[in-house]
Amino acid sequence: MVVEGAGGRSRDGEVLRTALDLLQKVDTASLDEIIQHGLDESVRLSGSHIGYFHFVNADRETIRLYTWSTGTKRICTTVEATHYPIAVAGIWVDCVHRRAPVIHNEYAAEPHRKGLPQGHVALLRDLGVPIFEDGQIVAVMGVGNKELPYDQDDIDLAQLLAGTIWSIVLRKRAQERLREEVAARTEELRQRNLELQQALDDVRVLSGIVPICSYCKQIRDDQGYWNQLESYLSARSTARFSHGICPECARRLFPDIDLGQVRD
Repeated sequence: MVVEGAGGRSRDGEVLRTALDLLQKVDTASLDEIIQHGLDESVRLSGSHIGYFHFVNADRETIRLYTWSTGTKRICTTVEATHYPIAVAGIWVDCVHRRAPVIHNEYAAEPHRKGLPQGHVALLRDLGVPIFEDGQIVAVMGVGNKELPYDQDDIDLAQLLAGTIWSIVLRKRAQERLREEVAARTEELRQRNLELQQALDDVRVLSGIVPICSYCKQIRDDQGYWNQLESYLSARSTARFSHGICPECARRLFPDIDLGQVRD
């Protein structure tokens, strides 16, 4: 692809170097920095003076106003909401309605243009390109106020750099999801380690010499041993303690009761 500049010189090499430079920054620069740099380069290489990069929300009805080119920020003093309904936006969102790049080379002559907020930079001409993912428009990038009319070469330039920026957006989002997943699994492992440590501590409480009577060979309840054991097993298993009386104790404590008759 050869992209011709306003002065007739080929911009192909510089555009491709810019795209490569953006890709090389993916692991060293923030998403904000990459989008800002890519947008500023789109403005510069197209010979424009203003530019914007905005996201289309999941409802497909509103645009999240994300950022403007550095030059635009210096000369545009208007304060706009962060979310903008597509239905009431100006012709700068025609690329969303038409699902294709749109050029307005005579902005003032456009019959469907809308007024601009006070403090907004005057528009002479503009070029907007939609960015697609899985057939849906997910963002828009635009440049404006080039001295000469925009043409197909400018569309090619904007689409190449907008596509490069979006590929980085997707990679950054994937990296963030991976970081969140690792953090969640790390926290889950930490909690399980704490539970294991608590279980080991409980076992240590129950460990030691089991108090067995040297005569009858039954476990004594020295220092509440049975209560500790019952509490531990109840908390960690489905076992339930009946607290019934064993036959030996029944015969010893209640010698007048015929246990055979009780069972019948």
